[in-house]
Amino acid sequence: MSVGDRIDRVRREMSLSERILSYIPGYRGYKEKEVRRESDRLVRMEVVARLREAKGILKRSLSNPAIAARISGEDSWRIDTLIYRLDRVTQRIDRAVAGYAGIFDAVKVREDKLESVIEYDLGLIEKAESVRSGIRSLASSDPMSGEWRGILDNLISRIDELDSLIDRRSDILRGVVG
Repeated sequence: MSVGDRIDRVRREMSLSERILSYIPGYRGYKEKEVRRESDRLVRMEVVARLREAKGILKRSLSNPAIAARISGEDSWRIDTLIYRLDRVTQRIDRAVAGYAGIFDAVKVREDKLESVIEYDLGLIEKAESVRSGIRSLASSDPMSGEWRGILDNLISRIDELDSLIDRRSDILRGVVG
């Protein structure tokens, strides 16, 4: 779903009074900003949902005694690392600076940056989907195979990439980068 589609979805869900008020000069610009801000929140919540689903898939897979018995001590450490980093990234996105700034917020978001942040967040959804599909592959692989360890290491790398994307997103919102 594109940024425009998400913004249109938020517009369609506006109440009748909001639609009437959108025709009042001055209010329309304010409401457009609110629609973009809500779209930003929806995108971030989608990323969080995909990452939480990925963790659930992983936990269910690891709860299978036949699979758990086949995991070596070194791989157990890798799994713990994967889960820790997945939790960390999920929390960072969930608590990320929203695409709006209230009067007393420490980080003020410039309106000209908001559209690029929303587009950037759509990239985060793709990365989260990549993590989720990787975890599905891991869950369907044999822990004794070399492929399993490769998938595990690749997942840790993907999550680290997602973590650095969150840093870049914060930089955009703070105006550090363009």
